Amino acid sequence: MGYKKEMMESEIMKIVSQALLNMKDPRIAGMISVTRVELSNDKRYAKIYLSLYGNEEEKNTEIFGIIEKAKGYFKTEIARNIHTFKAPEITFVRDRGIEKSFEIDKLFKKIENERHNQS
Repeated sequence: MGYKKEMMESEIMKIVSQALLNMKDPRIAGMISVTRVELSNDKRYAKIYLSLYGNEEEKNTEIFGIIEKAKGYFKTEIARNIHTFKAPEITFVRDRGIEKSFEIDKLFKKIENERHNQS
């Protein structure tokens, strides 16, 4: 049975999210979420967008590198859970949208505190 593209994207998102939770690497203990998955029309390639937040930029870069190196683990999890002829080749993309909103929130709080302290 063939998966519809949107259904397969949703399933890959769930599988990768669960696989991230199951990773035993303590360096990945920050907040990571899979924000979306884009599958090519032929379903051979998947772009997996990850948001890393709650850490300094250097730490997020390290975490993203660890996840990149574990690509085989994620592909195996996808292959094990989605019954297709061949699991898609995966590419991780850093989604900075949530990170940026946290940075903006921090700036607003800093401005608010500075205004409060000046009063």
